[in-house]
Amino acid sequence: MSIVNWGGRPRAFLPVKTALKGSSIARIDRAITTVAETREPYSESNQGYRVEAVPHVVGGRLHGIQYWSGHDGDAVPERPLVAAWRVDFTTKTALGSPEWAEMADLPPEERGQAASLATVFAQVTTDHRESVALKRIVAPQAGETNQGFWTIKRRDGTEWQSHWSHRTVEESIGGETHLVGLGLSQRVQTQPDSEPEPFVLLEHRLIEASSTPGEYQAIVDLDSLTLVRWRHGTTPPDRIAWRRIATEPEPAVHPDDRPVMLAMANGLSKSSTTGSLRVRGVDGEWVRISARADLVPVDRNVTAALVRFTIES
Repeated sequence: MSIVNWGGRPRAFLPVKTALKGSSIARIDRAITTVAETREPYSESNQGYRVEAVPHVVGGRLHGIQYWSGHDGDAVPERPLVAAWRVDFTTKTALGSPEWAEMADLPPEERGQAASLATVFAQVTTDHRESVALKRIVAPQAGETNQGFWTIKRRDGTEWQSHWSHRTVEESIGGETHLVGLGLSQRVQTQPDSEPEPFVLLEHRLIEASSTPGEYQAIVDLDSLTLVRWRHGTTPPDRIAWRRIATEPEPAVHPDDRPVMLAMANGLSKSSTTGSLRVRGVDGEWVRISARADLVPVDRNVTAALVRFTIES
């Protein structure tokens, strides 16, 4: 058990037994055990102390709790907004709790369903830990933890800031082992002043340069050849299916063009690659694009691809 936020201050996975002593540990143990069984808010008043605990659950799995303890008669402070989410790194999809839908101001038709991980990145600006987060997505390892801040851009034009924490675990899904990130985000009022860290492109810094008119830029996982996120500054194309939600067709490359896609990916170890291929549109038809791919070293042993493309007329 670890604490990731205490009194509105982020904590770096602080072990509960390091932070609390004696009867305090017994009270929080009872709260966690009860909430894990019931998945319901928990209240206790005993020996002059009062406890309040609220669970955060996604897909039936408990991600964490908000916990408060004080003396009988103490006023319970207002509970900050906390949201739970799970990222399936194997399928590159994300699912959030109702609180996440509120925090992110998701449209009603997109709530309560998994969607492409790129939908999250399209809505948030992350701090200087982004390169670490990308490494965790492209090459996740069970047991890894990560934390950071992000600014969430909402549909009404407002921006909410939150501190997030996640731990990667293994889950058996459909007879296969998936690597899944179990996360929590807590809304905060401020975050450290920092600019998003650019990626390293070959031996040079990619300074997230502005794209040419009509060009889209995306980061793609080379192992699964799936979209990780759109480059900052790129407005996702409205003609191409990529969200992986119920109201859109599943993203796909035309079967006849998969050899082109594979050749582009395999050739990146030597140089940039180009190709023309068809991808599925939001109307179910095929949309032809002209694409160029460049290798993006995320870490010493981890790579992805920056894909720049235009839609052919």
